[in-house]
Amino acid sequence: MKIFVRAPDGIKKDDVEMDLNADEIIESLRKKIEAKTGFTCDKLQLNGKTLKEDGTLRSYKTEEGAVLFVQSQYHNQYLPMGVQPQMDQKRKADEAGLDNKSLELGPEAKRAATMAAAENITEAEVKWCGLRCAIYGEKGMRRQMEDEHVICPSLKDLVPSLAEERNFALFAIFDGHGGKQVAEFVKTYLAVELANAMANDEPKQGPLSDKRLKKITEATFQRIDARIATELAGVYDGCTACVVLANDEQMFCANLGDSMAYLARQKEDSEEDLHAIPLQQRQHKCWMMKEKERILRAGGAVENGRINGILEVSRAFGDITLKKFGVLCTPEYMKFAVDRTKDRFILLACDGFWNAWTAGEALDYAQSLVQNEVGRARLEGDDVDMKGVCKELVTNVIEEKKAQDNVSVLLIHFIDSESE
Repeated sequence: MKIFVRAPDGIKKDDVEMDLNADEIIESLRKKIEAKTGFTCDKLQLNGKTLKEDGTLRSYKTEEGAVLFVQSQYHNQYLPMGVQPQMDQKRKADEAGLDNKSLELGPEAKRAATMAAAENITEAEVKWCGLRCAIYGEKGMRRQMEDEHVICPSLKDLVPSLAEERNFALFAIFDGHGGKQVAEFVKTYLAVELANAMANDEPKQGPLSDKRLKKITEATFQRIDARIATELAGVYDGCTACVVLANDEQMFCANLGDSMAYLARQKEDSEEDLHAIPLQQRQHKCWMMKEKERILRAGGAVENGRINGILEVSRAFGDITLKKFGVLCTPEYMKFAVDRTKDRFILLACDGFWNAWTAGEALDYAQSLVQNEVGRARLEGDDVDMKGVCKELVTNVIEEKKAQDNVSVLLIHFIDSESE
């Protein structure tokens, strides 16, 4: 049977002709249409009637040459409370000077993102940046593990058109709350969305200025948040994010929520003592003055240290029902130059890790573990086991510090520092 598929409202594309089996279930049919046409297919309509997911094409008495209309999730409906994804996405893209149409991920990019997320890299040596990294996490006392992470050794691997001078390695931790669907979605798409935005920023060659990189990062966060609102129907959980972009000379940290990153830098007057340098201005808690003022202006309330008695963090991906009450998806941003003679490692972790002890205590303990592991590897002629170091840090926090939350740690080790 030959069927014509018509693009969603507002997308100017010719009808696509497809050969379809009349006995196919509508749910599988939508996926076929998405794969062939490239535009998101949330609903299918025939003669003004929305086709149900569990029905077949034959059950609607479809005739040869009929036209199926592709529609968005909220077509002819009111959006859920606090959701204005398309307007917000367009506004943020306009502010950053980005063209939304050029940023749409095609089927190939989405497949690459899904495959990269499924690979689930937990340790890597990023030689072009002079880094070694690993991640380890446990659910601790919680019923399920809601933390996720990303280790992407090269954004260019995801988007080959990205100019070499714009390439970064990306490391991130996402701390989910109320569920893990949003954290999994952000894990899948953040790196490829960011790489795609960098590759399409005009002019497409040459390094990005700090100002442009910041705007692209903010717009990408907003774009991911808009996709969560429109693509994850009925999902109301959320996640924080702590993201580090690195090349061989400098690093950038974008922070959203209460996950944090610290740089361990050797003090000038001591070979053993470390500076614990925060890579974010602050945690985003709803009871902090600036955050609280914004929430109150938006019509929200802070009750028992939580927004409307529900959410403690004031910035996050997802949490769709609380967006209208001042929950932002705008990260705070910090840049620093790498000093290979003094910088030892960077520790990214969720709040379940940092709440158990001070940053100084955590970095000192991590330093002793790293030194012991590097020494062991040299003596035995073996590879350095950074994942084992992360596991020891997590185990210590759960068993010795009695942490009650999920605990995840991502360690970024400067390889050059081994010789010091």
